[in-house]
Amino acid sequence: MGRLDYGLRLFGGFDLRQGSRVVDVPLSAQRVLGFVALNDRALPRSYVADSLWPDTGETQAHANLRTALWRLHAKHHPVLEVTPVELALNPAVNVDTRTVRDAVRDYKRTGVLPPPETLVDIHGELLPGCWDYWVVFERERLRHDAVELLEASSLACLARDEFHLATILSLSAVECDPLRESANLLNVRVRLAAGDVAGAIRYARQYTQMLDDELGLPPPPALAELFGTVGDVNVQQFGRTPSRSSPTSLGQPMATLR
Repeated sequence: MGRLDYGLRLFGGFDLRQGSRVVDVPLSAQRVLGFVALNDRALPRSYVADSLWPDTGETQAHANLRTALWRLHAKHHPVLEVTPVELALNPAVNVDTRTVRDAVRDYKRTGVLPPPETLVDIHGELLPGCWDYWVVFERERLRHDAVELLEASSLACLARDEFHLATILSLSAVECDPLRESANLLNVRVRLAAGDVAGAIRYARQYTQMLDDELGLPPPPALAELFGTVGDVNVQQFGRTPSRSSPTSLGQPMATLR
């Protein structure tokens, strides 16, 4: 079969690649591959079928699974290990969700973070647009793990004056959880440390507007405190919400950063 060179991304949307080439996967096969990839062990075929098609009846669910597997097999990409009774992801396939799980587990046990370059593609929501129960639960758990890992890695890069990586990782943390205060404040902090005062102010204004638009909340006091050592910055502006029609609006909603 040769060496596998497959990468599967589930954060930010389904994306399967062989090397740099995007692999076209039918939607039904995407659901099977995503479901299996989110599990670290082989799964009974009956469990996969019943979980993915719970409302169709057992016979139809199993027929749907066979069709999805046939469509994936027809693409000649050996990313699944299939037996008459079980399904498992080929262990040689690199999956972003497993990268996060393994890295968080190691970080909690040893305090050692992975190389930051391995995390630059971790951003966005897990399989956005899919609201199956098996995705919703994993989405919240992996969101927490991913943001914790990205924030810690961004801080580590910041301590080494690796401002570019620190910025990318802090932005990824925001993209995973746009309302998370610590991630947004970290992004401002990184920009200030890099000497990008204008960028920090612009981002703070966008964050201020997002809090008002999404939650009707004022910005946290810590936001203004970050600018305490920066001269000629009117930090009081971060506590006001201007009129939507005002030409001096504090900027566009956070959606512009995603």
